[in-house]
Amino acid sequence: MKIIVYGARVDEIAYFDQWAAKTGHQLSVHAELLDANTVEWAKGFDGINCLQTTPYSPAVFEKMAAYGIHYLTIRNVGTDNIDFPAAKRAGVRIANVPAYSPSAIAEFSVTLTLNLLRRLGEVERTLATGDFNGAGQYIGKELGQLTVGIVGAGRIGQAAMKLFHGFGAKVLAFDPHPQSTLPCEYVGLEELLQRADVVDLHVPGIAENDHMLDAAALAAMKPGAVLINTARGNLIDTTAMIAALQSGHLGGAGIDTYENETTAILTAQKTGRFTDPQWEELRQMPNVILTPHIAYHTETAVRNMVEFSLENLVSFVQTGQAPDEVGPHERKA
Repeated sequence: MKIIVYGARVDEIAYFDQWAAKTGHQLSVHAELLDANTVEWAKGFDGINCLQTTPYSPAVFEKMAAYGIHYLTIRNVGTDNIDFPAAKRAGVRIANVPAYSPSAIAEFSVTLTLNLLRRLGEVERTLATGDFNGAGQYIGKELGQLTVGIVGAGRIGQAAMKLFHGFGAKVLAFDPHPQSTLPCEYVGLEELLQRADVVDLHVPGIAENDHMLDAAALAAMKPGAVLINTARGNLIDTTAMIAALQSGHLGGAGIDTYENETTAILTAQKTGRFTDPQWEELRQMPNVILTPHIAYHTETAVRNMVEFSLENLVSFVQTGQAPDEVGPHERKA
């Protein structure tokens, strides 16, 4: 089988090579993203494998259909950048990797939380001025003495619950489908925001969740609370978050997924620099941690992303079905 890979990162190459050697399938691996121009490289291949957060345009699916390619598998969870109606019109079916490593993202959420609670951004900034004594004046908080609110109790949210519970924190959770056996108390979103010292987001970036934390929701949060987002950037109204940080109502924020990320990435492809006015404003705040969408980025997760997505593609081509199919063609249990 011939598979073309787009958006390959340096850390994925070894896993692609290992998989090809193990399975005997032919891989053509490219660092470039899949778009209306690069899709032309896929002529003659059986399927396409991708990793990107930028949009998959209708033109991509139209050209895939013209080339007789009907299967696309992605090496990540998120599908908010995929035009599913366009894919359906073109007869292209899609599968993702819904759980490459929930622990990786949950652990990163805890990492951001601990850094903010111990005020390490402020410590680092003061140390950079040479003021050793001044850097020792920032008093922190102990996670085990706080209440953590988990928004979204799927695989990642459940992993986060267990970790925060392990630190001794009281864990609240909001989810339309509660898992009663987990170490937490299920409450409504409004109550969670009012009670939690840390609010940790683990819900998908679907349209219904757009600006889930808007100005009103942020105002409802406990004064001085910390906000963590390793899920999707559109969950938070960035303008409202900046205002809440500036006023002091929000005690800090750990942002791994940024609302204007896609636009800034597209600009960076042309200019070589990721920049955005609100990103720069957040970057200047010592109580904000910004990271470049890396919560998932562990050896275990990367290996699983490569292998699971390629196995989905093989299953599609050989049987017409894939265990992790998403979108209009998805088979319900």
